[in-house]
Order: sequence, then C-alpha cells, then structure tokens
Amino acid sequence: MNKLSRRSFLKTTSLGMTFMATQMYSQGFSNLLLKDAKFEKIKLDYVIFDKGIKQSEEFALKMKALGTKVFEVDKDISSMWSEIINPTWGKEKDTAIVGLTSYETMFVLQKIAFDKNMVLYYSAQHDFNEKNIKHKINTSKTILENIEKNLKYYSWSDTLALNLNNYPYEKIKVKDEIQTEYENNDKKNIVLYSWIMAPRKIAC
Repeated sequence: MNKLSRRSFLKTTSLGMTFMATQMYSQGFSNLLLKDAKFEKIKLDYVIFDKGIKQSEEFALKMKALGTKVFEVDKDISSMWSEIINPTWGKEKDTAIVGLTSYETMFVLQKIAFDKNMVLYYSAQHDFNEKNIKHKINTSKTILENIEKNLKYYSWSDTLALNLNNYPYEKIKVKDEIQTEYENNDKKNIVLYSWIMAPRKIAC
C-alpha cells in the first residue's frame, strides 16, 4: 500500500470525505444501509487485496478510509497464513476478512475457511469490460436491496465498499445480476471477485 501515491490515496478515498460527511452523519449509517437491525454486523478485521491489480487496490483504500485494516497478497498467501489465518482461525478469536481479489486468492482462502469452520457470507463475480461491469451477486435480501438503492446515487466501487463495510450476519438468500458503467482506461477485460469470510454464526 505504501507504493501508492498520496494523490491516488486522496482520489480513491474521496468517499471517506464526501459520502460520510454528507450522508452518514445526517442520516445515520445504520439507517442508511441496514434496514433490519436484528442482524448483528460483521466486524471486519482485514480487507484483502491483490498487489498489482488496480481495482483491488482501490477497493482496499476505500475500505481503509471506512476503518478496516488492509493486507496485501503478493501472488501467494504464505504471509497471510502465518500472520492472520494460523494464529486466529479455529481459535477463540476468528478473524473476519473481506476482499476484492482474483479468483485464485478467493478460492484458496475459501478452502481454508471451510476447514476452519469459517463461512462465506457474501460473494460476487465482477466482469470488467471497457465500458461496464457485469456483477453476479450472491447475498442477503437486505443487502441486495441496499445495493440497488445506493447505485442510483453512488458509483459501483463506493456502493460495494459501503455495503461490505456494514454487512450483517445474514444468510445468503438471493442471486442477481446487475450491470454498471465503468470507464476502463487500461482497456483490459478482467474478472474479480468480492467476498466476505467470517465465523460461522448461522447456517449458510
């Protein structure tokens, strides 16, 4: 994360300055995003990002602006295993993680999570084309409604960060496909995955 310039940080975290100042404090974050207060919110410990993938790094910066610590994956998860997973998963304090990563990163973490009694509470596939993103989302009914509502006013990346930062321990119940506009200056078609893995509190 230190290799990203201060200008890039300020640009990608404008969400933290603008959105939170105008919406979170005027309406209340819980009222804005979570309609059903009976679901406990997942306390995220780390946002995981893939080094060298612009969209993944930008998502991590936005989550950092909202208060979540970041952890970089550089091709393999060996450092993450030794620093986060092995010391906590399956022990008294399980570490909840969120990410926008490659399929490979998500797949490896999901396999370990299954063995450690951790659960995938949310997942989505994001196909980045030159002018749009096609999202295949697996989530709760509450969050899907919030995402659809937020997309009327905010960018996709801001909407994703806001909703994943405030995610409930709620069972995956719905699947949907959404398309959003995206100006891809790299002109490369890529596929990324967003997800949340947290301790098992409900039967998913």
